[in-house]
Amino acid sequence: MQATVGRPRFLSAGLLDTLFGERRRPHPALVAAGSLAVAAGIGLRFWAPSALWLDETISVNIARLPLRHIPGALSHDGAPPLYYVLLHFWMQVFGRGDFAVRALSGVISVGSLPVFWIAGRRLGGRTVAWVTFFLALTSPFAINYATTTRMYSLMILLSLLGYLAVARAFENPTRGRLVAVGLTTAALLYTHYWGLYLIIAAGGWLVWRVHRTARGRPVLRAMVAGSLLWVPWFPLFAYQSLHTGTPWTSSASPGDLLHVFADYSGGGPWGALLMFATFLLFIVGTFGRTAAPGTIVTIESPDGRTRQVPAGPAVVIELRPRPGMGPLVGIAVGTLVLAVALGIVADAAFVARYTAVVLPLFLLVTATGMAVVPGRQFRVACIAVLCLAGLLTGQSENAQDRTQAVQVAAILNAQAQPGDMVVYCPDQLGPAVDRLLKVPGVTEITFPRATGPGRVNWVDYKKVIGHTQVPEFAQQALAQLPGGRTLWLVWRNGYPGLGDDCQSLEGWLDFPNNQGVQLVHAEVTKFYEYENLTRYAG
Repeated sequence: MQATVGRPRFLSAGLLDTLFGERRRPHPALVAAGSLAVAAGIGLRFWAPSALWLDETISVNIARLPLRHIPGALSHDGAPPLYYVLLHFWMQVFGRGDFAVRALSGVISVGSLPVFWIAGRRLGGRTVAWVTFFLALTSPFAINYATTTRMYSLMILLSLLGYLAVARAFENPTRGRLVAVGLTTAALLYTHYWGLYLIIAAGGWLVWRVHRTARGRPVLRAMVAGSLLWVPWFPLFAYQSLHTGTPWTSSASPGDLLHVFADYSGGGPWGALLMFATFLLFIVGTFGRTAAPGTIVTIESPDGRTRQVPAGPAVVIELRPRPGMGPLVGIAVGTLVLAVALGIVADAAFVARYTAVVLPLFLLVTATGMAVVPGRQFRVACIAVLCLAGLLTGQSENAQDRTQAVQVAAILNAQAQPGDMVVYCPDQLGPAVDRLLKVPGVTEITFPRATGPGRVNWVDYKKVIGHTQVPEFAQQALAQLPGGRTLWLVWRNGYPGLGDDCQSLEGWLDFPNNQGVQLVHAEVTKFYEYENLTRYAG
């Protein structure tokens, strides 16, 4: 048999099963290693020694409100309500401790693992199923956000369920499957607004398919119906879009697309290895084919001469996507491109954690790339290395101290007295410290709004900062401080939109008689959320 480059003859499904060893009984050592990986991957989803940082504390402080007050609180925050409602009921059962509130994300993340296996099997059989499972199990991104009191693990699960719902409904549009499409669509929109980008990308693909082949019309209608369930929330979404946004960081740029694989792989040398490997496997999963042993491939040399050589087994990269992979890759990449484009227009951020909505699609494509690689033992060795890299990186990411609030709160709890005042500059430092503060009768105010520290009001944030005069704020704070009491300033310079306001505030509080003593210095390299603490004697 003969084939030219770009149009080789590929292995049949039965031959692929034999090559991949799907019908062999796994070696006991392989079962033991896999069991250890499962135990480590699940365990890491519940292990995070650091205290809650800003975003996590805000989640708790919003979710603890009565249900009728959550939408109003979110109008100042910029998120949809589903995760907060789930966390509200979760905390009623399990409490508000750090482990308890993070465990919701951990349980959701563990629950997504069998769904990854099911999605992988639907896409490419048992080999893709198991590779997808282990890549998801040991994903540093999934591990890290499984220990975070935020909605990202829920985004991953809903994206997976959405993929399965659409695939099954496209295959056989029964009423139950179409209802599943509509409900997952609505749930994504009520979980995070990046779900809107994914739905637009998937809806665009469905419109194209309906136009070309008339297939998929019921699925498209179900997705539209699910989107209509989001209409009651739309007025609040419109208000958030106009007044909140992401003032705490810079807006999106095309360069953000280049960092996605690094974001999924984590930092450090093992993370770098994982990044390069997953990028290569993503390309293979998109464009690669397995050439059958004995296939004759025609190779053209630079001087125009051709020669025929046996190729197999080998991976052949073509310029067209593998059958069935085009929609998956197109929707995943299209979601990210849409996020960048609309982010540039709306001055919104492209944030790594938001890409959780397309992580399942990237892992499915990457797992397909691994299944394309011939050689069962080589594949198993590659998966083992990637799993080890993922677990080590995930452990390192989880071990990072997320906030320096623990140091600050420890000093305040030891030295502050009732009647003292704690000022936070900016307000973004307030929630994490306030959660740990145990001293009764302490007044807490935040810059720039001079409000309490429990949450951050993001409405017209940069405009409010611009209208707040640091000298006047300092004078007002000192005027509220009872005579003989101590003022404590928790501050950090360099937050976007704030410039040097917080360092300037430290200087104004010094003047004229309150010489400050800095007790905590920001440890930039150690903490994700770092801060200073300065004491002004009364």
